[in-house]
Amino acid sequence: MAKRNLIIGATQNYDIDKLKPWVLSAKEVNTDTNTFDVVLCYSNTSEETLNWLKEQGVITIPMAMFNVNHIPIHVLRFMTIYDYLKSNYAKYNCVLTTDVKDVYFQKNPFDYLDSINVGVGKSGPKLIASSESLRYKDEPWGDQNLKQTYGQYVYDLNKNNTIYNVGVFAGVPEYVKDLAFNIFTNSVGRPIPIVDQAVYNVLIQTQPYKDVVGFLPQSTGWAVQLGTTGDPTKMEYFRPNLLESEPFFDYNDGLVKTFDRQVFHIVHQYDRVPDWKKLVQKKYGQDDEEQFFTYKV
Repeated sequence: MAKRNLIIGATQNYDIDKLKPWVLSAKEVNTDTNTFDVVLCYSNTSEETLNWLKEQGVITIPMAMFNVNHIPIHVLRFMTIYDYLKSNYAKYNCVLTTDVKDVYFQKNPFDYLDSINVGVGKSGPKLIASSESLRYKDEPWGDQNLKQTYGQYVYDLNKNNTIYNVGVFAGVPEYVKDLAFNIFTNSVGRPIPIVDQAVYNVLIQTQPYKDVVGFLPQSTGWAVQLGTTGDPTKMEYFRPNLLESEPFFDYNDGLVKTFDRQVFHIVHQYDRVPDWKKLVQKKYGQDDEEQFFTYKV
């Protein structure tokens, strides 16, 4: 029997409305080819929401606490992902972990991964990282976050590297499991609360990970990070330093595409583009409420 694939994310204090794009779009693209399970790690989630998730075919697991106090969800999720995969990795061919509140799917993301031979026993990369299309030194939030997380020496080693978004990565189950563990253990005890992005980037740029990671530009059409390539409040500043052409929203068919008209499989940070956000809300029947936050999972 062929192994299935897995999409796994985390939620805390989210109601049905906030989960609709992630859950319903995953359901839409879950075709007979490259079929996947959807698992959601949860904390402080209502019974009504959990019942709705079950009706949509989502497997729900409580967030692991591990007796560690004051660990934010965007860090704690990685230990929960590790804990789930530790017991279940053998079921799966390929695992994708994403943020939840600001992600939706336009195509089955495992179709692309299959095309580049990512999976158990295959010859392709063991991990897949998704580019933000900017270098650290050219993105003010990331630049300061890296420096505050690690200090000047590690910052200097990495400031010219492309930023890869921790909110969308994938790979062979055992590799995703171990990377999630290392993100968690390297994030605990840092001087600032939001460190997972910097930790992830330093890890994947060093061994043993660097040689097994497929570093994907957005031009592949696999995933788009709109916080750096679509946010209209920032593009005038970012545009001169972008490493590739900007994505666009095709109003003819309602799809986000690469500059050369490839449909993205995964759209991340769609809520950074107000006009696109409204269309996503309309498609998935969300309430028209303000949903901008500094950080989301």
